[in-house]
Amino acid sequence: MKSKVCSQAKIVSLPWSNGAMSAKVWLCGGKTIACVPELGLHCYGESESETLFRLFTVLLKYYRQLRAYSPRLGNRGHKHLQLLSNWIAGIENRMRLRNSAPEPVTAGRHRFDY
Repeated sequence: MKSKVCSQAKIVSLPWSNGAMSAKVWLCGGKTIACVPELGLHCYGESESETLFRLFTVLLKYYRQLRAYSPRLGNRGHKHLQLLSNWIAGIENRMRLRNSAPEPVTAGRHRFDY
């Protein structure tokens, strides 16, 4: 039996998240592995950025599935849905337009009001 050498796991924040959920990332056997321990989800990839992007898309798909089948969920499913709902709300808040008043645009010494 071959033993694989795995590196120490590091904790990273998920892209576009508000910090409510984080992921553990480590290298094992030439692959990068990322997981969200609270949900038990794992993703694999060639690089850290690829793996985290895959994890991000899996979390979005999992959220959509949980939301679609919410009447049939048990306690664990409802906890996962609540956790992912807070995470999605954080993403939406970060993407929301913060300032609705138009601001003047400056380019060098010139000022352009629109």
